[in-house]
Amino acid sequence: MNDLPFDPIELMRTNPGAMNVPGGLLTKQGPQNYVGCVPAIAATLFFTDAHLPAVREAINECFAVYQAAVNPKLTWLLREDPPEGPDKMAIEQAKPLKVMLSRLDPDDAVSFYYTSGKLVHDAGPWEFQVYGLPAWNAKMGDWGLCGMRFSVPLLFVEEHAAAFQELFVDCARRLRAVHGYAGHSLNLSALRYDENQAFEAFLCSKLRGFDAGNLIAGAANAHLGIKTIGWLTAINREYLEKVGGESTVRSELPMDWFRLFDYGAGVVIQAGPRPDAAPADEPPPARMVLPNMLLQPVRTPDVQLHYASSESEPRLIGWAADQWLKRFDVPPEQLMAYKAQLLKEPKIPSSR
Repeated sequence: MNDLPFDPIELMRTNPGAMNVPGGLLTKQGPQNYVGCVPAIAATLFFTDAHLPAVREAINECFAVYQAAVNPKLTWLLREDPPEGPDKMAIEQAKPLKVMLSRLDPDDAVSFYYTSGKLVHDAGPWEFQVYGLPAWNAKMGDWGLCGMRFSVPLLFVEEHAAAFQELFVDCARRLRAVHGYAGHSLNLSALRYDENQAFEAFLCSKLRGFDAGNLIAGAANAHLGIKTIGWLTAINREYLEKVGGESTVRSELPMDWFRLFDYGAGVVIQAGPRPDAAPADEPPPARMVLPNMLLQPVRTPDVQLHYASSESEPRLIGWAADQWLKRFDVPPEQLMAYKAQLLKEPKIPSSR
């Protein structure tokens, strides 16, 4: 039930800019005149071997299917230490991604960050980011994984949940993803990330269903285990077997509330018909608790989310980051109560 004095869906249709968060909010200098954060639905996938031609082709294919599925309003491309060309440019000036990927040496990092802000330092609801280790880093084996993140406005998933789910599964298949997740997130200003972490930390303290941290930090520890679960959660066959295999997943996660989608290298678990923001002042939803507890054995023991602040602003570091990682953990003796609670939560329509 919506207890707000307005209809948030109608607000998103008529005035999507009302959800923009001023830059630098909750920092010592106070709010500034740019868009620091925008709520969105985002997908993150971790994979290997972005230095190989076949994987770079898969990256290009993912960008193409993302554009075809959601028709994003992308405005800027940012790159970190590109071997040629500027590190930021308007989208009209950028060469096709396939061309830019083809010009990279195997020992060049893959670094492309498409954003949709009006100004280059503005956050926007559409993003497509990919980060890939250079060949020499990948061959060392202890530098983490490669990562891809793409996002859409909240309204897109409200109206086209199946299209987003299909896009997530398709990209997981093309990349042969090791693991990944999708759900509520904040898109932070790419160029002013540090000064907008405080608001992300604050929001995550109020809404358990929001992701935290950036793609590169997440990729650094992604080889140690999954970062989190979400509305959609991808795990490869190796992780799947460590939690008992597909039969265990199906027995622990009833298919009226969950769905499994095969992506070749693994499976995607869908939890409920829509992403859940999971307000912290309410009991956590069973459709988040149950997959979290099932996949807890393959979760990374450590996560890097935010950087320290010299001004004592809110940050998810140390103990706070550890608590975020465990935000859906419950004592094992409570699992039966959450299975009973699941009966009261929305089912996935059988037509899906």
